[in-house]
Amino acid sequence: MSFHRGVPLIATPKNVLLIRLDKIGDLISTLCVDQAPLESGNESRWVIAKGMGFVPDHAVPPRNYTELKKDSWRESLPKLRLFIREFKPDVAVSFQAPWWVNFALWIERVPVRAGVLSQWHSFLFLSRGLRQKRNRSTQHEADYNLELLAYALDYQGAKVETPILKLKAPENEGLLDKYHLNPKDYVVVHPGMAGSALNWPVENYISLIEKISRNVQIVLTGTPADEEWLSEIKQRFQGASRVVCLQSLLSASELLTILENAKAVVAPSTGVSHLAASLGTLTIGLYSPLRVQHPKRWAARGPRVQVLMGSPDVTPETCMKTILVDEVIEKLAGI
Repeated sequence: MSFHRGVPLIATPKNVLLIRLDKIGDLISTLCVDQAPLESGNESRWVIAKGMGFVPDHAVPPRNYTELKKDSWRESLPKLRLFIREFKPDVAVSFQAPWWVNFALWIERVPVRAGVLSQWHSFLFLSRGLRQKRNRSTQHEADYNLELLAYALDYQGAKVETPILKLKAPENEGLLDKYHLNPKDYVVVHPGMAGSALNWPVENYISLIEKISRNVQIVLTGTPADEEWLSEIKQRFQGASRVVCLQSLLSASELLTILENAKAVVAPSTGVSHLAASLGTLTIGLYSPLRVQHPKRWAARGPRVQVLMGSPDVTPETCMKTILVDEVIEKLAGI
């Protein structure tokens, strides 16, 4: 990628504030940038969404952060302003932040306030705005984020490879025994998602589970919000000894342990696929070919990721059906 070549604003920033108030996949695709060489020697702190602390807590290395509620500016704005006063950042980068974040950076007079030029507040409060056409999906979300950080720091060195976030799950002693699971002897199937992309049909998940459960134990994961996708699957496999449903039974920390000890994880474009990939588990991601949902931008990143994408040559209503069950099984072969 190419970075902006401008007049240096700060030769050697000491304190860098990085802000991403979004969900798991967005956070993982952003948290990695502080490991790029252009951040070497800087003191970085993160501001992340409430409830996302388990990600930086289990990152390698762990990150320093504070959590704020994205949808409660009256509560979060004064907390952010106080955090800024205490940290005294030379540079702040807001990755797709709401208006009150950029306002806080401005009112607290952070010298370099960088972000994406898009909404009204970015033009009003940022001092280093960068236009990025992210919806064109010409590169990965993590690449866009590193590009923005480089612009904020006025980096003028050689091309930098975007780092991949590494996670390490806690041991959670006794967790696998509790659910009668053996390490590396089960496959996690996570059918649920928040609806920001197209999903694989429920009948395909059922067919996959029917076929692979003959040879390996299946673990279903999800939250109450995933009931739309899990209801029919749970009904179909109720009482099946080789299918264990852990929906709503795991803390975030325990989910990491389950994912890290799995043989493989099968999931659509959702946060769980990003977690599994960052843990180093074989991750088979099922992605939409639509441009704004394309795996070129949103695929999970890790050492053992396999991507399957629906055909772009059919309608959006049918494209995900073109990912065949046997294709997923082929990716699982030999595990």
